[in-house]
Amino acid sequence: MNPNLDRRRFLTGSAALAVPGFAGTWTASGCSSETPERSLVIDHHLHVFPDQTGALGYDDPDTHNRIMQGAVRSLWGRFVASHTDPRYIPEPDEEVGFTQGKYGIWRWRKHGEDCWIRRGPQTMSDPIHEPEQMLAHMDIVGVDMGVIQTGYMAKVWGREVYYADCIRRWPDRFIGTTDIDYDLTKDDSHLASELETLERAVEELGYRGLCSHMPKGQPRDDPRADALWKACIRLKIPVFLDTGFNSKGDYLREIGEIENVCRRFPELQAVNAHQGSNVLPPSDPNHVDNPTEFFELFKLGNFHLEFGYVLAWENEAVWGARDSEFPYPRHKDMIRRIYECFGARIMLWGADMPWAGRACTYKQCIDTIRHHTEFMTDEDRSLVLGGNAARIYGVAG
Repeated sequence: MNPNLDRRRFLTGSAALAVPGFAGTWTASGCSSETPERSLVIDHHLHVFPDQTGALGYDDPDTHNRIMQGAVRSLWGRFVASHTDPRYIPEPDEEVGFTQGKYGIWRWRKHGEDCWIRRGPQTMSDPIHEPEQMLAHMDIVGVDMGVIQTGYMAKVWGREVYYADCIRRWPDRFIGTTDIDYDLTKDDSHLASELETLERAVEELGYRGLCSHMPKGQPRDDPRADALWKACIRLKIPVFLDTGFNSKGDYLREIGEIENVCRRFPELQAVNAHQGSNVLPPSDPNHVDNPTEFFELFKLGNFHLEFGYVLAWENEAVWGARDSEFPYPRHKDMIRRIYECFGARIMLWGADMPWAGRACTYKQCIDTIRHHTEFMTDEDRSLVLGGNAARIYGVAG
Protein backbone atom coordinates (compact mmCIF):
# COMPACT_ATOMS: atom_id res chain seq x y z
CA MET A 1 0.00 0.00 0.00
CA ASN A 2 1.15 3.54 -0.71
CA PRO A 3 2.75 4.70 2.58
CA ASN A 4 1.28 8.16 2.07
CA LEU A 5 -2.27 6.79 1.84
CA ASP A 6 -4.30 6.86 5.03
CA ARG A 7 -6.74 4.09 6.03
CA ARG A 8 -9.91 6.09 5.29
CA ARG A 9 -8.84 6.83 1.72
CA PHE A 10 -7.85 3.21 1.22
CA LEU A 11 -11.28 2.04 2.29
CA THR A 12 -12.93 4.63 0.10
CA GLY A 13 -11.09 3.35 -2.94
CA SER A 14 -11.14 -0.41 -2.39
CA ALA A 15 -13.68 -2.29 -0.28
CA ALA A 16 -15.95 0.74 -0.20
CA LEU A 17 -16.42 0.62 -3.95
CA ALA A 18 -19.19 -1.87 -3.25
CA VAL A 19 -21.22 0.76 -1.38
CA PRO A 20 -24.17 2.02 -3.47
CA GLY A 21 -23.81 5.66 -4.36
CA PHE A 22 -20.02 5.53 -4.58
CA ALA A 23 -19.00 6.70 -8.05
CA GLY A 24 -15.33 7.47 -7.65
CA THR A 25 -12.23 5.93 -9.20
CA TRP A 26 -9.13 4.42 -7.65
CA THR A 27 -5.50 4.57 -8.74
CA ALA A 28 -2.27 3.39 -7.17
CA SER A 29 -1.67 6.88 -5.86
CA GLY A 30 -5.07 7.24 -4.22
CA CYS A 31 -8.53 8.58 -5.05
CA SER A 32 -9.03 10.86 -7.99
CA SER A 33 -9.61 14.51 -7.21
CA GLU A 34 -13.30 14.37 -8.20
CA THR A 35 -14.07 11.42 -5.91
CA PRO A 36 -16.52 12.29 -3.09
CA GLU A 37 -15.67 10.62 0.21
CA ARG A 38 -18.21 8.01 1.19
CA SER A 39 -20.26 8.19 4.37
CA LEU A 40 -18.93 6.71 7.59
CA VAL A 41 -19.76 3.00 7.97
CA ILE A 42 -20.30 1.85 11.56
CA ASP A 43 -21.04 -1.70 12.68
CA HIS A 44 -23.31 -1.20 15.68
CA HIS A 45 -22.77 -4.67 17.13
CA LEU A 46 -19.47 -6.44 17.58
CA HIS A 47 -17.68 -8.36 20.30
CA VAL A 48 -14.01 -8.75 21.16
CA PHE A 49 -12.62 -10.98 23.89
CA PRO A 50 -9.51 -12.88 24.96
CA ASP A 51 -9.35 -16.66 25.47
CA GLN A 52 -12.71 -17.69 26.94
CA THR A 53 -11.13 -20.60 28.79
CA GLY A 54 -9.38 -18.12 31.11
CA ALA A 55 -10.65 -16.35 34.24
CA LEU A 56 -11.44 -13.02 32.47
CA GLY A 57 -11.90 -11.14 35.71
CA TYR A 58 -13.62 -13.92 37.65
CA ASP A 59 -11.98 -15.70 40.59
CA ASP A 60 -10.59 -18.49 38.40
CA PRO A 61 -11.15 -20.16 35.01
CA ASP A 62 -13.51 -22.75 36.50
CA THR A 63 -15.86 -20.03 37.78
CA HIS A 64 -16.01 -18.46 34.35
CA ASN A 65 -16.49 -21.86 32.69
CA ARG A 66 -19.51 -22.57 34.90
CA ILE A 67 -21.03 -19.23 33.93
CA MET A 68 -20.66 -20.22 30.27
CA GLN A 69 -22.21 -23.61 31.06
CA GLY A 70 -25.16 -21.84 32.64
CA ALA A 71 -25.66 -19.83 29.45
CA VAL A 72 -26.57 -22.94 27.44
CA ARG A 73 -30.18 -22.77 28.59
CA SER A 74 -30.65 -19.29 27.10
CA LEU A 75 -29.30 -20.51 23.75
CA TRP A 76 -31.28 -23.76 23.56
CA GLY A 77 -33.69 -24.05 20.66
CA ARG A 78 -32.17 -21.13 18.77
CA PHE A 79 -28.69 -22.50 18.13
CA VAL A 80 -27.80 -25.66 16.24
CA ALA A 81 -27.20 -28.44 18.76
CA SER A 82 -26.86 -32.20 19.07
CA HIS A 83 -30.24 -32.55 20.78
CA THR A 84 -33.54 -30.71 20.90
CA ASP A 85 -34.89 -32.20 24.14
CA PRO A 86 -34.27 -29.66 26.97
CA ARG A 87 -33.44 -32.45 29.42
CA TYR A 88 -29.95 -32.45 27.90
CA ILE A 89 -29.35 -28.84 28.93
CA PRO A 90 -26.55 -28.68 31.53
CA GLU A 91 -27.43 -26.81 34.71
CA PRO A 92 -24.88 -24.22 35.92
CA ASP A 93 -23.39 -26.34 38.72
CA GLU A 94 -23.99 -29.76 37.19
CA GLU A 95 -20.92 -31.96 36.73
CA VAL A 96 -21.11 -32.78 33.03
CA GLY A 97 -17.54 -32.18 31.88
CA PHE A 98 -18.48 -28.95 30.09
CA THR A 99 -15.77 -27.51 27.82
CA GLN A 100 -15.59 -24.62 25.40
CA GLY A 101 -14.08 -26.70 22.63
CA LYS A 102 -12.41 -25.90 19.36
CA TYR A 103 -14.12 -24.62 16.22
CA GLY A 104 -16.97 -22.95 18.06
CA ILE A 105 -18.41 -26.05 19.74
CA TRP A 106 -19.33 -26.31 23.42
CA ARG A 107 -19.37 -29.93 24.63
CA TRP A 108 -20.60 -31.89 27.64
CA ARG A 109 -22.00 -35.32 28.51
CA LYS A 110 -25.43 -35.89 30.05
CA HIS A 111 -27.78 -38.88 30.42
CA GLY A 112 -25.06 -41.07 28.98
CA GLU A 113 -24.85 -39.14 25.71
CA ASP A 114 -22.33 -36.75 24.19
CA CYS A 115 -23.93 -33.32 23.75
CA TRP A 116 -22.86 -30.17 21.98
CA ILE A 117 -24.08 -26.75 20.89
CA ARG A 118 -22.59 -24.61 18.16
CA ARG A 119 -21.70 -21.40 19.98
CA GLY A 120 -19.21 -19.89 17.56
CA PRO A 121 -18.39 -20.14 13.85
CA GLN A 122 -16.38 -23.12 12.70
CA THR A 123 -13.62 -20.73 11.61
CA MET A 124 -12.97 -19.90 15.27
CA SER A 125 -10.38 -22.57 16.04
CA ASP A 126 -10.15 -21.36 19.65
CA PRO A 127 -12.63 -19.27 21.68
CA ILE A 128 -10.74 -16.03 21.11
CA HIS A 129 -11.69 -12.90 19.16
CA GLU A 130 -9.15 -10.18 19.81
CA PRO A 131 -9.59 -6.60 18.55
CA GLU A 132 -6.91 -7.04 15.89
CA GLN A 133 -8.96 -9.86 14.35
CA MET A 134 -12.07 -7.69 14.31
CA LEU A 135 -10.17 -4.84 12.68
CA ALA A 136 -9.02 -7.18 9.92
CA HIS A 137 -12.67 -8.09 9.23
CA MET A 138 -13.67 -4.43 9.23
CA ASP A 139 -10.91 -3.36 6.87
CA ILE A 140 -11.67 -5.92 4.20
CA VAL A 141 -15.37 -4.99 3.86
CA GLY A 142 -15.04 -1.25 4.37
CA VAL A 143 -16.25 -0.71 7.94
CA ASP A 144 -14.75 2.39 9.56
CA MET A 145 -15.82 1.92 13.17
CA GLY A 146 -17.54 -0.61 15.37
CA VAL A 147 -19.55 -0.40 18.58
CA ILE A 148 -18.21 -2.87 21.13
CA GLN A 149 -21.11 -4.41 23.01
CA THR A 150 -20.08 -5.89 26.32
CA GLY A 151 -20.16 -9.43 27.67
CA TYR A 152 -18.10 -12.63 27.86
CA MET A 153 -16.08 -11.43 30.85
CA ALA A 154 -16.60 -10.02 34.35
CA LYS A 155 -18.20 -6.58 34.19
CA VAL A 156 -15.63 -4.68 36.25
CA TRP A 157 -12.64 -6.28 34.53
CA GLY A 158 -14.16 -5.57 31.13
CA ARG A 159 -14.90 -1.95 31.94
CA GLU A 160 -11.69 -1.12 33.76
CA VAL A 161 -9.19 -3.26 31.85
CA TYR A 162 -10.04 -5.02 28.61
CA TYR A 163 -12.53 -2.74 26.84
CA ALA A 164 -10.83 0.35 28.24
CA ASP A 165 -7.63 -0.78 26.56
CA CYS A 166 -9.43 -1.35 23.24
CA ILE A 167 -10.88 2.14 23.01
CA ARG A 168 -7.63 3.69 24.25
CA ARG A 169 -5.54 1.94 21.59
CA TRP A 170 -8.00 2.35 18.70
CA PRO A 171 -10.10 5.46 19.43
CA ASP A 172 -10.84 6.02 15.75
CA ARG A 173 -12.04 2.44 15.19
CA PHE A 174 -13.91 1.31 18.31
CA ILE A 175 -16.81 2.95 20.12
CA GLY A 176 -16.93 1.60 23.65
CA THR A 177 -20.08 0.85 25.63
CA THR A 178 -19.97 0.02 29.30
CA ASP A 179 -21.76 -1.87 32.07
CA ILE A 180 -23.00 -0.91 35.51
CA ASP A 181 -24.98 -2.81 38.15
CA TYR A 182 -28.18 -0.75 38.46
CA ASP A 183 -30.07 -3.42 40.39
CA LEU A 184 -33.33 -2.05 41.78
CA THR A 185 -33.33 -4.64 44.58
CA LYS A 186 -30.35 -2.82 46.10
CA ASP A 187 -30.46 0.33 48.20
CA ASP A 188 -30.27 3.92 47.03
CA SER A 189 -26.62 4.30 48.02
CA HIS A 190 -25.65 1.43 45.71
CA LEU A 191 -27.59 2.95 42.81
CA ALA A 192 -25.98 6.34 43.40
CA SER A 193 -22.54 4.71 43.42
CA GLU A 194 -23.27 3.00 40.11
CA LEU A 195 -24.24 6.33 38.57
CA GLU A 196 -20.88 7.69 39.70
CA THR A 197 -19.23 4.68 38.04
CA LEU A 198 -21.07 5.46 34.83
CA GLU A 199 -20.01 9.09 34.93
CA ARG A 200 -16.37 8.12 35.42
CA ALA A 201 -16.56 5.54 32.62
CA VAL A 202 -17.80 8.18 30.19
CA GLU A 203 -15.84 11.23 31.28
CA GLU A 204 -12.52 9.59 32.20
CA LEU A 205 -12.34 6.28 30.32
CA GLY A 206 -13.98 7.44 27.10
CA TYR A 207 -17.04 5.18 26.83
CA ARG A 208 -19.83 6.50 24.62
CA GLY A 209 -22.81 4.31 25.49
CA LEU A 210 -24.39 2.23 28.24
CA CYS A 211 -24.87 -1.40 27.26
CA SER A 212 -25.84 -3.32 30.42
CA HIS A 213 -27.41 -1.81 33.52
CA MET A 214 -30.63 -3.22 35.03
CA PRO A 215 -31.00 -7.00 35.49
CA LYS A 216 -33.29 -8.75 33.04
CA GLY A 217 -36.92 -8.66 34.19
CA GLN A 218 -36.76 -5.51 36.28
CA PRO A 219 -39.23 -2.82 35.13
CA ARG A 220 -37.47 -0.14 33.08
CA ASP A 221 -40.25 2.33 33.88
CA ASP A 222 -39.83 2.01 37.64
CA PRO A 223 -39.46 5.52 39.16
CA ARG A 224 -36.18 4.47 40.83
CA ALA A 225 -34.71 4.04 37.35
CA ASP A 226 -35.45 7.63 36.37
CA ALA A 227 -32.10 8.79 37.72
CA LEU A 228 -30.36 6.42 35.34
CA TRP A 229 -32.13 7.75 32.26
CA LYS A 230 -31.48 11.33 33.39
CA ALA A 231 -27.78 10.51 33.78
CA CYS A 232 -27.62 9.15 30.22
CA ILE A 233 -29.23 12.34 28.92
CA ARG A 234 -26.83 14.51 30.91
CA LEU A 235 -23.81 12.51 29.71
CA LYS A 236 -25.16 12.56 26.13
CA ILE A 237 -24.88 8.81 25.64
CA PRO A 238 -27.34 6.31 24.17
CA VAL A 239 -28.57 3.44 26.32
CA PHE A 240 -29.41 -0.11 25.31
CA LEU A 241 -32.98 -1.03 26.18
CA ASP A 242 -32.99 -4.58 24.90
CA THR A 243 -35.90 -6.98 24.79
CA GLY A 244 -36.63 -10.59 24.00
CA PHE A 245 -35.17 -14.05 24.47
CA ASN A 246 -38.17 -14.67 26.72
CA SER A 247 -41.92 -15.38 26.52
CA LYS A 248 -44.28 -13.39 24.33
CA GLY A 249 -45.97 -11.87 27.36
CA ASP A 250 -42.71 -10.74 28.92
CA TYR A 251 -41.45 -9.47 25.57
CA LEU A 252 -44.50 -7.27 25.00
CA ARG A 253 -44.37 -6.07 28.60
CA GLU A 254 -40.74 -4.99 28.08
CA ILE A 255 -41.70 -3.04 24.97
CA GLY A 256 -44.46 -1.28 26.92
CA GLU A 257 -42.01 -0.31 29.66
CA ILE A 258 -39.55 1.06 27.11
CA GLU A 259 -42.31 3.08 25.47
CA ASN A 260 -43.14 4.60 28.85
CA VAL A 261 -39.49 5.54 29.39
CA CYS A 262 -39.03 7.00 25.91
CA ARG A 263 -42.22 9.06 26.25
CA ARG A 264 -41.19 10.45 29.65
CA PHE A 265 -37.64 11.18 28.50
CA PRO A 266 -37.78 12.38 24.85
CA GLU A 267 -34.13 13.45 24.96
CA LEU A 268 -33.02 9.90 25.77
CA GLN A 269 -31.52 7.98 22.85
CA ALA A 270 -32.50 4.30 23.19
CA VAL A 271 -31.20 1.40 21.11
CA ASN A 272 -32.37 -2.20 20.90
CA ALA A 273 -30.13 -5.01 19.59
CA HIS A 274 -30.89 -8.28 17.73
CA GLN A 275 -33.99 -6.86 15.96
CA GLY A 276 -35.74 -7.10 19.32
CA SER A 277 -34.64 -10.70 20.02
CA ASN A 278 -38.04 -12.25 19.41
CA VAL A 279 -37.93 -13.23 15.74
CA LEU A 280 -39.69 -16.60 15.69
CA PRO A 281 -41.49 -18.71 13.08
CA PRO A 282 -45.29 -18.30 12.88
CA SER A 283 -45.77 -21.76 14.37
CA ASP A 284 -44.05 -20.76 17.60
CA PRO A 285 -46.48 -19.81 20.42
CA ASN A 286 -44.32 -16.78 21.22
CA HIS A 287 -44.40 -15.45 17.65
CA VAL A 288 -45.46 -11.86 17.00
CA ASP A 289 -45.86 -10.01 13.71
CA ASN A 290 -42.35 -8.54 13.60
CA PRO A 291 -41.67 -5.65 13.52
CA THR A 292 -45.13 -4.16 14.18
CA GLU A 293 -44.70 -4.55 17.94
CA PHE A 294 -42.30 -1.57 17.82
CA PHE A 295 -44.43 0.75 15.68
CA GLU A 296 -45.67 2.89 18.58
CA LEU A 297 -42.08 3.28 19.78
CA PHE A 298 -40.87 4.29 16.33
CA LYS A 299 -43.35 7.17 16.32
CA LEU A 300 -41.48 8.73 19.23
CA GLY A 301 -38.26 9.20 17.24
CA ASN A 302 -35.82 8.41 20.06
CA PHE A 303 -35.89 4.61 19.81
CA HIS A 304 -33.60 2.78 17.36
CA LEU A 305 -33.78 -0.86 16.27
CA GLU A 306 -30.71 -2.76 15.16
CA PHE A 307 -30.75 -4.95 12.03
CA GLY A 308 -28.16 -7.34 10.60
CA TYR A 309 -28.80 -10.07 13.17
CA VAL A 310 -29.27 -12.78 10.53
CA LEU A 311 -28.45 -15.32 13.24
CA ALA A 312 -32.15 -15.19 14.03
CA TRP A 313 -32.63 -17.45 10.99
CA GLU A 314 -29.53 -19.65 11.34
CA ASN A 315 -31.30 -22.85 12.37
CA GLU A 316 -32.53 -24.42 9.12
CA ALA A 317 -34.39 -27.12 11.05
CA VAL A 318 -36.58 -24.34 12.48
CA TRP A 319 -36.89 -21.98 9.50
CA GLY A 320 -36.43 -24.12 6.40
CA ALA A 321 -33.89 -23.65 3.62
CA ARG A 322 -35.30 -20.49 2.03
CA ASP A 323 -35.53 -18.38 5.17
CA SER A 324 -32.24 -19.58 6.66
CA GLU A 325 -30.11 -18.67 3.65
CA PHE A 326 -28.56 -15.40 2.44
CA PRO A 327 -29.94 -12.83 1.67
CA TYR A 328 -32.53 -13.73 4.36
CA PRO A 329 -35.89 -12.64 2.88
CA ARG A 330 -37.60 -12.20 6.26
CA HIS A 331 -34.83 -9.84 7.37
CA LYS A 332 -35.31 -7.77 4.22
CA ASP A 333 -39.09 -7.69 4.67
CA MET A 334 -38.80 -6.41 8.26
CA ILE A 335 -36.53 -3.58 7.13
CA ARG A 336 -38.80 -2.72 4.20
CA ARG A 337 -41.90 -2.55 6.41
CA ILE A 338 -40.22 -0.15 8.82
CA TYR A 339 -38.75 1.96 6.04
CA GLU A 340 -42.08 2.39 4.27
CA CYS A 341 -43.77 3.55 7.47
CA PHE A 342 -41.04 5.44 9.33
CA GLY A 343 -38.04 5.99 7.07
CA ALA A 344 -34.43 5.12 7.82
CA ARG A 345 -33.50 7.27 10.83
CA ILE A 346 -34.57 4.73 13.44
CA MET A 347 -32.54 1.77 12.08
CA LEU A 348 -28.96 0.69 12.76
CA TRP A 349 -26.86 -2.05 11.16
CA GLY A 350 -24.99 -4.42 13.50
CA ALA A 351 -23.51 -7.79 12.55
CA ASP A 352 -22.92 -9.36 15.98
CA MET A 353 -19.42 -10.48 15.09
CA PRO A 354 -17.81 -12.95 15.54
CA TRP A 355 -21.03 -14.93 16.06
CA ALA A 356 -22.43 -13.84 12.68
CA GLY A 357 -19.97 -16.29 11.13
CA ARG A 358 -22.24 -19.14 12.18
CA ALA A 359 -24.67 -18.06 9.47
CA CYS A 360 -22.80 -16.02 6.86
CA THR A 361 -19.64 -14.09 6.08
CA TYR A 362 -19.10 -10.57 7.38
CA LYS A 363 -19.40 -9.28 3.79
CA GLN A 364 -22.72 -11.06 3.33
CA CYS A 365 -24.00 -9.52 6.55
CA ILE A 366 -23.26 -5.96 5.50
CA ASP A 367 -24.51 -6.75 2.00
CA THR A 368 -27.98 -7.50 3.39
CA ILE A 369 -28.17 -3.72 3.75
CA ARG A 370 -25.65 -2.60 1.14
CA HIS A 371 -27.02 -4.57 -1.80
CA HIS A 372 -30.43 -5.93 -0.78
CA THR A 373 -32.36 -2.79 0.18
CA GLU A 374 -33.14 -1.54 -3.32
CA PHE A 375 -36.27 0.15 -1.93
CA MET A 376 -34.05 2.67 -0.07
CA THR A 377 -32.36 5.76 -1.43
CA ASP A 378 -28.56 5.79 -1.25
CA GLU A 379 -28.74 8.54 1.36
CA ASP A 380 -31.09 6.56 3.58
CA ARG A 381 -29.02 3.40 3.20
CA SER A 382 -25.99 5.35 4.40
CA LEU A 383 -27.93 6.34 7.51
CA VAL A 384 -28.58 2.69 8.38
CA LEU A 385 -24.98 1.70 7.62
CA GLY A 386 -23.49 4.30 9.91
CA GLY A 387 -25.01 7.75 9.75
CA ASN A 388 -27.55 7.06 12.48
CA ALA A 389 -24.94 5.49 14.75
CA ALA A 390 -22.59 8.43 14.17
CA ARG A 391 -25.36 10.79 15.22
CA ILE A 392 -26.43 9.06 18.43
CA TYR A 393 -22.85 8.28 19.57
CA GLY A 394 -21.57 11.76 18.72
CA VAL A 395 -19.04 10.64 16.10
CA ALA A 396 -17.88 13.11 13.45
CA GLY A 397 -18.35 11.81 9.91
